[in-house]
Order: sequence, then structure tokens, then C-alpha cells
Amino acid sequence: MNSSWRQALTERGARTEGDRVTGFGDSQREVQAGAVATTLTALLSQGLIMTSGEDAQAFLQGQLSNDITRVSRSRAQLAAYCTPKGRVLATLLLWNTEDGYVLELPRELCDSIRKRLQMYVLRSRVQLTDASDQPAVIGLVGPDAAVVVRSELGIALSSDYDVAQSNGLTAIGLPGGRVQVIADVVRGVETWDRLARSCVAVGEEIWDAHAVAAGIPAITAATQDQFTPHMLNLDLVGGVSFDKGCYTGQEIVARTQYLGQVKRRLARFATTARAMPGTPVYADAAPVGLVVNAARSQAGEFELLAVTQTQATQSSAGGAVLRLGADGPALRPLVLPYSVPDLRHAGDGD
Repeated sequence: MNSSWRQALTERGARTEGDRVTGFGDSQREVQAGAVATTLTALLSQGLIMTSGEDAQAFLQGQLSNDITRVSRSRAQLAAYCTPKGRVLATLLLWNTEDGYVLELPRELCDSIRKRLQMYVLRSRVQLTDASDQPAVIGLVGPDAAVVVRSELGIALSSDYDVAQSNGLTAIGLPGGRVQVIADVVRGVETWDRLARSCVAVGEEIWDAHAVAAGIPAITAATQDQFTPHMLNLDLVGGVSFDKGCYTGQEIVARTQYLGQVKRRLARFATTARAMPGTPVYADAAPVGLVVNAARSQAGEFELLAVTQTQATQSSAGGAVLRLGADGPALRPLVLPYSVPDLRHAGDGD
């Protein structure tokens, strides 16, 4: 962890636990502020892998689920890194810099994913570097986040996954009213102070809650190798290309797409207790799913994304009870901001 960046945050009132900002004051006040104001946090929990070299694009094209040729200095994208059996090891946000491609993922996975990718470099002219401690990564959340970035930093973003640069800063628009700003630590501290004039400083959970509300999953150590991209709805949110060449796990992903064999999908729920990634979801004393991500919502309860059997999800919408764990609280189904296919008649093969 970059000690200068962490120290600057501490001096500004940040509380941290490990590689995560937990808050800047009263947590309930922060949740309430997130409902009415643009909030500001430091994304210490995110890791970065820099992929550079003459063959970087071709290498990533053969490893990741999306079409890397469409990533540019002005456009970021989601992608999955899968096993040969099509199970997701990491969900990634990618963007391009003058030095190469940046892969963003949870910091806890950064070292293992970099090492796994390194195994496949072979003779390719590619360098993979853990760059997690080099920049400051700042997150803004709220309906006016892009407006604040334009007014305070002079950077204009018009849609999700837009990328723009100015004065050593890179800004990326993301679903859920989120904007991410990346800078070196010196510029990062200056940028934080400028943005803090218009935003309320909060813990990372506010950022996570908006990702959950947007239906954008993030694989963590507890959920690696559990799901295919379709189960995570990555095919619905632009995380998979079906007209590119081969990549690791592509055969399974393509077969799922063209045969329609999806029996589990990502769904959104609310509950009264905190959920953790990897917690099972039950219906009638039988496990029917697994929690992927969760965070406290603006309403004070907890929202989560879970991959569940589609039949169970549809039953819950009709009044059947799903629970967090075998004896935990009930889960209340919530809508996602994008359409999910009706898969009640899908065949086997999930």
C-alpha cells in the first residue's frame, strides 16, 4: 500500500482496515449522505495490473472474455478472466494508457491473477506489473458525480465507460452514478482536496452499494471459480464479446450463449443482516445460490447480488421465501436496472 497516499487520507480523517477505507466519521451519517449528496472515497481495496509491451493487446485478447481491440484512451470495458472450463477467476475493468493496458480488480486477487497470467506469456513481448501502489484511485458516487468532475477537474464524461484525461488525471464513468479518478499520489492528494469542497467523504461501502444497485458483480477470493460469465450477467452488461476469436474458456461461454443453457443468474435482493461473499442462499432448507457482493444500502438495510437458480428467483418474486443461509433472514427481491431473460425453460448444463 502506498504509505504517502494512506497517510494523506489518515490526515483527512480516514479510518482504514487493511486495504480498505471504512469511513470518515459516523457510518450512518455517511449512508444518509449517500442518498442526497455526491460522495467521495478512496478505493484502496482495488488493485491494478499494468500490461505493457508490443504484444500486450494480442495477449489479453487471447485471455479475456471481451474484445480488447475496442479498449482505447477514450473507452474502458468490463471483462472476465476464466479458467479453461469457463469459470470466472476475476472480473476486470480495463482501460488504455500510453504505457499499455490497465487491469483493475480487487486487490486481494491482484498477485495471484498476475502470476497466473504470467504463466501464459511464454515468448510474447508482454510485461505484467503489479501497479496497485503507484497511483491514487478516487471514487465519486451520486447522480451529480460527473457534473462535479467536470466543474472541479475540467474533465467531461458523457456515458458509462467513457474515459477522459486532463492534467495528469484519468477519469472513467461507471454504471450506478460512479466516476473513478486515477492520478499519481501528489496529484491525487490535490484532487482529493479539490473534490472534497463539493463532496462528502465516505467509506468504500457507499461505492460498493451503488455497484450492487447497478447489478455489476465483482469476483472476490470467496467466489473465484464458482460461476460462468452468464451466471454473473456479464453477457448482459457488456462484459463478453461473442464475435471475437478464441480466449481461455471461450468454448464453454460460447456454447452457453448459443444453446441457452443457463439455469442460474445474478439477482438483486435486500435483507436485514449483513451478507458476505460466498454465503449460501437457501429455499425450503436447500441451497439454491451464492452471494457475490453485498453492501449497506441508502435505506439502512443490506442489498446483495447473488447467483441463484432462476426458478428460485422467479418463485421469490411470486412470494416464495429465499433466505440468507439456512436459518437467516428472508431475502426480498429487487429489480435490476437491465433486463434479464426469462430462463424458466432453459435446459441443463449450467
